[in-house]
Amino acid sequence: MFYPEIFKLAIKTAQNAPQNEIPVSAVVAIENKIISVATNNTFATGKDWHHAEYIAVCNTIHELQVRYLTDASIYITLEPCIFCSALLEKVRVGHIYFGAYNTDKPALMECFSKFLYIKNNVEIIGGIYERACNNILVNFFNKMRKK
Repeated sequence: MFYPEIFKLAIKTAQNAPQNEIPVSAVVAIENKIISVATNNTFATGKDWHHAEYIAVCNTIHELQVRYLTDASIYITLEPCIFCSALLEKVRVGHIYFGAYNTDKPALMECFSKFLYIKNNVEIIGGIYERACNNILVNFFNKMRKK
């Protein structure tokens, strides 16, 4: 089930992301209970795979001591990349809600048919608060170009 207030938390978290990180955030929740909130952390850690979804999912699995997240929802400000999409399939996240579509690289919707669990068992809704999510990214990259 979709909770708009949780997606708004994801947007606010992305807006407050560390200045040197691409401002993407992810929130994992079960029903309306938030389990984990994360932003991209690739530059601070030097690990290119430390995307917001990866961190939020890993923290949730650790917190709940489970292997699968079939009852969980993930709210992401940017469509998951291939790596994160595969992770979401492997941990069997039940609901994926994202804002901006990832137009730069292959992402979830482009690879959808290859992920059988996601294709058959997961509710996916993209374009939620798309303008707000896009604006966060556009503003970030505009500032980076000016530097």
